[in-house]
Amino acid sequence: MHGYDRKDAHQMFSGLLRAALPPSPVTLAVFANSEPPGSERFITDKQLAGRWGVDPSTIWRNAKKSPTYPQPVKLSARVTRFRLSDVERHERSLTNQNVRQ
Repeated sequence: MHGYDRKDAHQMFSGLLRAALPPSPVTLAVFANSEPPGSERFITDKQLAGRWGVDPSTIWRNAKKSPTYPQPVKLSARVTRFRLSDVERHERSLTNQNVRQ
């Protein structure tokens, strides 16, 4: 025998695996795409641009110049998304402005 049993081997492997897992911001990015229950939903700049029929550069330009525009949320070093709730709130505010005019 090797001096350890199957349970010991499993514990050693699990420890190595945990040490190799990426930090939690990457996990948040994965959740942003997989929609876990009860969490905030996010969309990409391309999805938002498609929803509004504009170029993605327009989304970024308007987010930079207007504080009432949906703001990007950085989920990890290379993942930035927009909160769907912010997008929907902005759409409602535009609809309300059009109704008042």
